[in-house]
Amino acid sequence: MPGYHRAPLMSDPLPRSPSAALPPRDQSREVCALCGLLDAVQPFFTELSRGRTELPWVVECTRCQLVFAHPQPTDDELSKIYDDEYYEQFGFAGQRVPAGLVFTKQATYASLLERAEAHLPHQARALLDVGCGLGFSLLAASARGWQATGIDPLAPEDSSLVPGRTMVRGTLEGAGFTERFDLVTLVDAIEHVRDPSGTIAAAKQALKPGGVLVLATNDVASLGARMLSSRWPHFHRAHLWFFTPDSLSRIAEKEGMQVLEVRTASRVYNLEYIASILARGENFPLARSISRTLLETTPSGLRVLPWPPVPEGFLLCLRKPD
Repeated sequence: MPGYHRAPLMSDPLPRSPSAALPPRDQSREVCALCGLLDAVQPFFTELSRGRTELPWVVECTRCQLVFAHPQPTDDELSKIYDDEYYEQFGFAGQRVPAGLVFTKQATYASLLERAEAHLPHQARALLDVGCGLGFSLLAASARGWQATGIDPLAPEDSSLVPGRTMVRGTLEGAGFTERFDLVTLVDAIEHVRDPSGTIAAAKQALKPGGVLVLATNDVASLGARMLSSRWPHFHRAHLWFFTPDSLSRIAEKEGMQVLEVRTASRVYNLEYIASILARGENFPLARSISRTLLETTPSGLRVLPWPPVPEGFLLCLRKPD
């Protein structure tokens, strides 16, 4: 597909010891992000398996129906999740990033930008991607004419060898940006943060008046989530919150953001990306076994071949008041 960069990332080294950049845990803020309470939670899964509740750390607030992890992982637990091999679960094995995965990531972000641009004036050009990872989003944004900056606790400490990316290693809340942006995006990131309300407030602060915030995440009320129940692959300890379009919209509105659009997200995947994630999953043994076999037996060309865009999760477009 024209407009996508592939070759520059093939030799991009993955970051080492990323967990040191993660924000510390603040247990005093571990309450329902929507109603701010913690006195009305119950296990999200009521069925029993071998005499125990499935995924007992997944709870639901009976006041507002927000689903989240309680208790949240400790700092030590998150350090083990975001270890030196963190990116390998997405197919980024060794020190090289497969070109096929670069393409799928950029294609997904480009489709998100297309929706965001519909809510912005043509001259809007300053973009901040929160949770930019290795920076695929920034290359996609640059290809569409954006002046793109990214921030991520796991961002490579030295990205100067890769043209087209400006990245900060850290968190939005601690970055202290003096620049104000036309567009701020969080793609598959809001479910990872300790305090989603605080992160949305920080994103609002980083926006120009009238600027747009785009959140993309998975939908815990989706058909796939309901069918797979506790085997839904997004139920894992790196995810601290499990939103629906309604619950995330209400949190954003609570922080003074105006909802512009809620729609199903469009994502581009390939076999290597999906199978790599499922192969490391802990709550679906059959899928884990099949995925490992596919990774071992499928020719590399087929593993990285992009699939047509598929609907998954949701996209929430928000505006900061003028």
